Amino acid sequence: MRIFISSVRRGLEVERDALPGLIKALGHEPVRFEDFSAQSAPSREACIKGVESSDAYLLILGPHYGTVFPETGQSATHDEWVAAQRAGIARYVFRKSGSTFDVEQQQFEKSLGEYGSGRFYKAFSDVSELQQAVVASIRELEAAPESLDFEPLQETVEVRWLLEEDFRNQFSSAERCLLEIHVVPIHGRPVSARLLDEVGAGLPGQVRNAGLVSAAQGVELDHFEGGVIVRSPAPSRRGGLHETHDGSLAAVLIRKAGGTTVTFRLPGDMMGSILDLNDLSRRLGSALRLAGQVDVSGADRFAIGVGITSTSMVAVGELGRGPRNSVGMHLSSAPLHLEPDETVSRAALDRGAGEVATMLARSLIRTFQNST
Repeated sequence: MRIFISSVRRGLEVERDALPGLIKALGHEPVRFEDFSAQSAPSREACIKGVESSDAYLLILGPHYGTVFPETGQSATHDEWVAAQRAGIARYVFRKSGSTFDVEQQQFEKSLGEYGSGRFYKAFSDVSELQQAVVASIRELEAAPESLDFEPLQETVEVRWLLEEDFRNQFSSAERCLLEIHVVPIHGRPVSARLLDEVGAGLPGQVRNAGLVSAAQGVELDHFEGGVIVRSPAPSRRGGLHETHDGSLAAVLIRKAGGTTVTFRLPGDMMGSILDLNDLSRRLGSALRLAGQVDVSGADRFAIGVGITSTSMVAVGELGRGPRNSVGMHLSSAPLHLEPDETVSRAALDRGAGEVATMLARSLIRTFQNST
């Protein structure tokens, strides 16, 4: 495996230099910015490519946040963490005990969610303890390199579809067709009001880190009965009559009863919305990874439901193929729902998100075509 080592050098020089030899001794390939950059500080592109080409990611938290990239307003380490999240690779966090973190580093640690709470990170006080913790994490990863599995659904699971739940008032009337993804924990613990508030406060940042909205795009956090919601206003559309517009995030909902819902506006043109396999797979994968990052249910298994809120003015197509002159459309405005019939392990919300997303996208398109 290629294992990326992420941290600033200042204050962690000895720790960084102690890990490459250890990782090689375990039979794997260490990846550091020092290995692909002659500069003291790498370019942002080099950092991201290094993470994306790796199989696992080790984050070492020390006292300093690091130099901020003007492109993102974040440090290299922060950008690397976000890239590892988006890629869904295995992530391990190690925190140096006895360190006084600067303000930016405290904020970064807090943004790590349950890693920052201490639930998932491992503390170390010296190089020896760090090496022991890294060895244990790598052995753990070797023992279970992929744990994605499927089991038949043995019980009734309630998927709270948007229109059935009367969420029309949460979206504008112009958004007649939304892709909705529902992740329902199986036998998870209830979410307290306090924890829901904490999750809600961090949700806008999680949405940005997941790449669902740009750093400059505005989002709105609100509470509804039984949960919190982050909305992303629809972008203004410009261009010619036949120009294709991109899809975009509509909203993310987290429910006190458990479960996460992510909704997207579908891409399309003046003739309607387009169901494109690659686009659907990408959106579904990002939604599943976000659900895994914000989930606090403690569940090991999940049911996933996907659908579109209306089939009117929708067609299957390929984006980037030029303008459409004619297309067959659904005349019915009925929604299309894929109810879950099996459960998936937690890996479906992380390393296995891409595989599950592709299967769901294909199933959604096939069901849509069969309903015409």
